[in-house]
Amino acid sequence: MKRFARGALRGQALVMFVLVAAALVMALGLAIDASGGWWKSQRQNDAIEIAKEAALSRSNEIKFDATDSTRALDEVIYSSLTQNLSEIKGSEVSVTSWEVPESESGSMNRLIGVEVSVTGTYKCVFAQTFGFGSIPVKNTITFTINPYSSTEVWRQNTSGHGCRLTKAADKAIGQETYTALSATSDISDALYAAIEKGLAELS
Repeated sequence: MKRFARGALRGQALVMFVLVAAALVMALGLAIDASGGWWKSQRQNDAIEIAKEAALSRSNEIKFDATDSTRALDEVIYSSLTQNLSEIKGSEVSVTSWEVPESESGSMNRLIGVEVSVTGTYKCVFAQTFGFGSIPVKNTITFTINPYSSTEVWRQNTSGHGCRLTKAADKAIGQETYTALSATSDISDALYAAIEKGLAELS
């Protein structure tokens, strides 16, 4: 009887050990997947920040573009992303630029609001066991550029206008689409708020 009781206790202990070990392995696996997703998010964010700096450093070139400064700005940012984000081929990209009308910025200033968004996926390793093949990874940033001139501001268009560059996740680099924007209703609330803040700083 005592031998049977000891055997039952050993069996229960073994079951508990297996359950605890399985839980620990599962927690470790999920932590590894979460860490992988975080690192991918960081790479996205770093590439977007570099693209922002590229836009700011080339603002003088952009403001004198012969056709449309907003499209030129989108192209500068997207070009930087393609150079600094290795996962861009499988990512969804959106770059939106909106230049406020002269009536709002004033004759001696130009203000362009920019929103950059990159959405990719991290392919899970351990979480696939629980039905999670991948997790979305998205980073978005908004900022403004004030491509001013010393005495007289030259502008291609005195009215409000903009451009949106988009690349679908299943499209290759070079298959982007450009959409002309003609009203602030075409831009996001976050970009509109950034522009309003930029205008307040001009005044």
